Amino acid sequence: MFDIGFSELLLIAVVALVVVGPERLPKLIRIVGLWVGRANATVRSIRNEISQELRAEELKQALNKTLDTSEIEQAITAEPEKNTIKDKNDNR
Repeated sequence: MFDIGFSELLLIAVVALVVVGPERLPKLIRIVGLWVGRANATVRSIRNEISQELRAEELKQALNKTLDTSEIEQAITAEPEKNTIKDKNDNR
């Protein structure tokens, strides 16, 4: 995601070891891991919500398109029936 290589991670670890100290470094790593996990979970839930909204919108559009198509089909099928009834009446 951020395109961080092994050398960059090693440099960050050495700087953190010098700044924080060896006794507090494991606790700091755990806290950072928790924050990263929470951030990932938040991003994942936002992505899921967006994809659900997109699916719902696509279903609504498909339903509207289907309803429009069925109305058109009913209008088309209704007209020939009227014409056939008129034709039958005209033939008598």
